[in-house]
Amino acid sequence: MGGKKIMIVEDSPAIAEVVKEELEREGYAVSVAQNGFEALRDLEQINPDLIITDINMPKLDGLKLCWAIQNRTETRNIPFILLSSQFDQPTVDKGKEIGARFFIAKPFEPRAVVECVKKVLA
Repeated sequence: MGGKKIMIVEDSPAIAEVVKEELEREGYAVSVAQNGFEALRDLEQINPDLIITDINMPKLDGLKLCWAIQNRTETRNIPFILLSSQFDQPTVDKGKEIGARFFIAKPFEPRAVVECVKKVLA
C-alpha cells in the first residue's frame, strides 16, 4: 500500500488490535492511540494518511478529535473514518459536517474496515 500510515484512535485495546492486525496484513503502517488527547499529541510525529476513530471515548471523543484535526492548517486534509456502536441522525450529520468519509457500525467485520480504508486512500 505504498507505506500509507494509519492512526487508529480506539479506547478498546481488543478492537484496536484486531483492526491494526488486519491493516498491517495489507501493508499499512499502523499506530494506535487510546483517546483523542493521545492522538492529538502524536499527530504531527506520526503524520498519518488516514485516521480511524471511535466516537465514544473518554477524555476527548472522536467527533471533537476530528473537529480539532480539521481546524488545524497542517492536518486539515487528513481523512477520517468514524466507528461507533450507534449512529443516530444527529451524530451522522455532525460527522458529515466535519468531513467524515465513512461511518462503520460496531460490531463490524475487520475486512469492512480494510475496504473502507482502500476506498478513502484510493
